[in-house]
Amino acid sequence: MRNISVIINDRGYFGGDFVDYLDAFNPQDSLPLDLIQMAGTEIIPPLLRALQEQDLHPVISHDLDTIAKLYRASEGRMKRIIQTNDPRYHPHASRADTVVLALLRDGVPHGCVASRLIWCEQTLAAEMESGRFWVENPVTMWTRSDRCIVRAPIAKTIRACHVVFSGSIFLSQQVTGGNTLATMLRLHALWLLCHWRWSWLTGITEGALARRHLFDVYGLASMDLGIWRTRPGEGDELHKYELSSIDRETAMESWLRPETGNLARPMGRPPISLMPFEGHRMEPAEV
Repeated sequence: MRNISVIINDRGYFGGDFVDYLDAFNPQDSLPLDLIQMAGTEIIPPLLRALQEQDLHPVISHDLDTIAKLYRASEGRMKRIIQTNDPRYHPHASRADTVVLALLRDGVPHGCVASRLIWCEQTLAAEMESGRFWVENPVTMWTRSDRCIVRAPIAKTIRACHVVFSGSIFLSQQVTGGNTLATMLRLHALWLLCHWRWSWLTGITEGALARRHLFDVYGLASMDLGIWRTRPGEGDELHKYELSSIDRETAMESWLRPETGNLARPMGRPPISLMPFEGHRMEPAEV
């Protein structure tokens, strides 16, 4: 296994280990062999080549502390650390429920996206409003000033299942534009699909460009209006978000196919055999 922690640690950014994306891509028996082979031979190679053309190297970590350090290294490009990805609120996060994909150039981070695997016993709406979805121990970590109001219809139907929550996305100014974000998100989505068992993937979204490209760049199937929540350390103001989501069956159909390696084609579009498509797609700003 190729381990590049020495390169990163010498620059003082990280204490945990990063592993090369290909070394970390090891689905074992989670999916049929033909699908794994297709992902490894037809989807991932063109995505990696697109990053190599920019001298970007995708790596994987399962250490949640990495997010806090990437946040500092982003120089404001990552707006904030949402509580699901904050090690202060999840001190017992593990490699079984945490994955961080970062883009490095000469050992310096130029982008990242992170996901957590979270069990929802009650509805997603109830888990969010009680704080159980956001923090490890609501009794001590969800204070009186923390509030979350959920009216998104889909959040009231998701329950008793594993949910992936993705966020903490950023790209540095040096690599914005082109297909960098789309490439990073596709590699991340493939890792989630091939390594974790989950029923739904979700995220909360703000910003017009993120909403506009939810389907073609982020690869998500739907967006529901109606989440308001406070931000830790930013007072009692409620901020409005949309809940983006995709179920696993739809993700399998949309992501795990050779066309996902073609960055000229929107991620969520039906197969070429059903709907040929050509056209330029603008990359959205990071969220």
